[in-house]
Amino acid sequence: MIFENSQDTFEINLPENIKKVGMKISGGADSAITCYMLAKYCKEERPDITIYPITGIAEGKAYQEIFAKRVLSKIEELLDYKFGPHTAEDVRADENYSDDQNIVVEGAYNKYGLDIHFAGITANPYPHEAPELFDVPEGWLPSDDRSKSPNKKSHPEGRSIRPLINVDKRGVKEHYENLGVLDTLFPVTRSCEEYTEDFSKHCGWCWFCMERKWGFGKL
Repeated sequence: MIFENSQDTFEINLPENIKKVGMKISGGADSAITCYMLAKYCKEERPDITIYPITGIAEGKAYQEIFAKRVLSKIEELLDYKFGPHTAEDVRADENYSDDQNIVVEGAYNKYGLDIHFAGITANPYPHEAPELFDVPEGWLPSDDRSKSPNKKSHPEGRSIRPLINVDKRGVKEHYENLGVLDTLFPVTRSCEEYTEDFSKHCGWCWFCMERKWGFGKL
């Protein structure tokens, strides 16, 4: 199944021996559309595959599990699809964050016998395309590992598949539009990284909110 936008083309065509696929889901717009693409492919072309959602819940970010579950529920409703068991575990929000995320993923592999997993990692826009996003204090800038690069592959060595690795938020919006879920799936996602107990709205000022507004024209 081919998914196209103006920035990239990605085809999901998994080998016949792949039966159990993990899906890292945070509740954000990027992982949500990646999950939708994967579920659509499995529903229409590979009903023999089971998708196992995986969520690492960072300290102080309880919304990640809340919105991940909302996203999964909405995709099940839209596609008449059923996901496998959802792994949701706490991870530290400090320098151990990446390692803890990997531990959660590895735990899902061991528990369910996963073959591969998908992740909704996307790219930053180029600074000249969105100068307003880069005119912020240095501590607010995202890490360089999200920069676009022809050397980044959607399926590198290992078990992780990253369909949107060189697609920025405007490209993500195109996928929502092309798949007809901009008004249904996007509203149940959350990209805000502010530490808060009020999940009814986005803060509007963190990098991820500004990037979301730049890409979608709204929060």
